Amino acid sequence: MLRSIVLALGIMATSALAQDEPEAVYAKFHRAGLAADYDGMRTYECSAKANEMDPIPPGERKQILQALARLLPRTYSVVEKTVEEGGKSALLRLRGTQQDLDGKPRSVSGTITFVKEKGEWKVDEANWGER
Repeated sequence: MLRSIVLALGIMATSALAQDEPEAVYAKFHRAGLAADYDGMRTYECSAKANEMDPIPPGERKQILQALARLLPRTYSVVEKTVEEGGKSALLRLRGTQQDLDGKPRSVSGTITFVKEKGEWKVDEANWGER
């Protein structure tokens, strides 16, 4: 019995340590966005946002996501990370480069907000714009 309790505590501690940081969660969300992968993006979105596109027909949803994917920077770097005291929300400030309509690179900045749900970081808002 004691061995089972120790094993269960070890598994719980390992899973707590394995939780992805906001940067890793956004990296997965970003990759899914570049691929216009709706289900992949939903995996990393908070529950309040995850169902926003559900009413849109799948074909139309795919077109919207493909258009958004063209607007995302292909690469980015984290400029700042802030985790709220208590660890219930976090903010990443990012910097990336995207090609404009003429094919010229332009600098863009991103602000990504996170909330913690069931012990995991989830994307609440992801906004990219010119610097």
